[in-house]
Amino acid sequence: MSALVGLLLAGLLAAPAQASGTAYYVSASGDDSNSGLSPSQAWKTIGKVNSFTFPQGSLIYFEGGQTFTGCLVFNRTNVPASSASTPFRVYSSGTGQATIQSDCTGNTSAAITADDVSGFQLNNIKVVNGSTTAAGVLLQNQTSSTATTGLKVTNSDIFGFGTPSGSTSAFGGQIMVLGYAVNNHTGPLDDVQILNNRLHGSSVTSSAGPGIYGWGSNVNVTNVRVEGNYVYNLGMAPKTVGAALTAGGWDGAVIQHNVVHDVGANVTSCGGTSGIMAYTSNNVTIRNNEVYNVQPVPAYTAGCDWDGIDLDGGTTNSVVEYNYTHNNAGSGLAAYTLTAASRVWGPNTFRYNISQNDDWANAQGGLFVVVPSAPKNAISIYGNTLFTNKDQSANKRTGSSACFNFGFSTGVWASGSQIRNNICYMANKGTSGGKTGQFIYNPYTQTGMTLSNNLYYGTNSGGWRWGTTVYAGFAAWSAAGLETNAVWGDPLFTSPGGGGTCTWSPPSGTGPQPCPQAYTLKSGSPAIGTGAVVSGNGNVDYYGTTIPNPPNIGADAG
Repeated sequence: MSALVGLLLAGLLAAPAQASGTAYYVSASGDDSNSGLSPSQAWKTIGKVNSFTFPQGSLIYFEGGQTFTGCLVFNRTNVPASSASTPFRVYSSGTGQATIQSDCTGNTSAAITADDVSGFQLNNIKVVNGSTTAAGVLLQNQTSSTATTGLKVTNSDIFGFGTPSGSTSAFGGQIMVLGYAVNNHTGPLDDVQILNNRLHGSSVTSSAGPGIYGWGSNVNVTNVRVEGNYVYNLGMAPKTVGAALTAGGWDGAVIQHNVVHDVGANVTSCGGTSGIMAYTSNNVTIRNNEVYNVQPVPAYTAGCDWDGIDLDGGTTNSVVEYNYTHNNAGSGLAAYTLTAASRVWGPNTFRYNISQNDDWANAQGGLFVVVPSAPKNAISIYGNTLFTNKDQSANKRTGSSACFNFGFSTGVWASGSQIRNNICYMANKGTSGGKTGQFIYNPYTQTGMTLSNNLYYGTNSGGWRWGTTVYAGFAAWSAAGLETNAVWGDPLFTSPGGGGTCTWSPPSGTGPQPCPQAYTLKSGSPAIGTGAVVSGNGNVDYYGTTIPNPPNIGADAG
């Protein structure tokens, strides 16, 4: 952990080059009667900054290594003209990061607010909850029907924000990206970048809320990039819904190269929380992330979810690929197929992900869940590796996790739905006779999906449940004719169960691959060359290898 944090801090503390435009300086040794136009004429307080009217293209330098108490507010009053091409910027100067320590309170309070300020950029600033402030950084548009564009939060450390105690609002978190502003105006945002930040609480059980809480109105937050962030120690409130990274009402987003861990420790409700979630969003790509320890602490008592990655209600045209989830209390991967805000879920794709020892609390009942109903638009699930050897015999919730869990009603999956080329390696031990989880748990006899070329392996297996029938052995499953070209056998992983936690720096943009090497296939594996050809398959597998024809089964497809 120390090496990873050190790498990240090195990136955070790199000061930006001097930018063009009028520069204003704020120093702990300054004076608000000064001009603010040079370090020797620096202002002193946040109050002075908030009351000044800035010309277009302004840059505010807060002195590095110093703490400034207050809550910054930028809007059309003090930043009347700004654009993505002539941005309004807030940076640290000198050595280290300047700290903004909030002193504002209220259910919709924020340490730094940028309201309808196009080109707003926050870089290399530490933002600390010094009071009962709800949000660290609030990006919104309370006034215009034209999109606020070119918003960036980069290289910053945002710490300790969450919904105030006693509030009935869901508002709160390290960064809020709202297309549905706090005054109920549906002001659009476009080109939002949140890059290379630390978004966190003080401890695993801290009350800190989401790292990024995104909430749009009818997908009016467009072109979002969330990348290179280190998101952790977000204990959240007991009735939290959402996720550490929530894309809500977004259209066109990439969420990649983030580490998310130790999330949801205090949650006891259903509907929250997950590591990464898209909700009522379109065209979201979630890739190359590591998500782990989304779980209750110190133990499971009540509630559900704690998924690694979830494409939730109303999400359309989205892809989850090349992610590593492990040791989450709920499913590694979840498809919550509910129609929400009149948006019909799907078509969506999950491919080339690795899940190790997820659903350890049996909080969702499967390593991969497709709930609560049969998807009305196509779902494609292929090339994933799903492994568990978790002993669940002492779990508070009885039973054992399945590999795939479909429910909670009968129905026919949309045409084109497919589950192909996945590996289910089940070595968990459940509360009922020590049996491992079922490979497929489909008690409501959902139909319509194409099942083919999946590899199954496990000892003392619970078999496959389809309606009221349990197929206890592979021969019986094959004879049932519900899947074509299924494969049984030890996939010969390099080190099954040995994935561990990866060591990589999110700002590097390279991870977590090639970790975990544990799920590469050894020579002689029955998964090699026995997969089905899938059109539009992304061309490369989890490890970046070109996919041959036919592919291997699992995330090591090439």
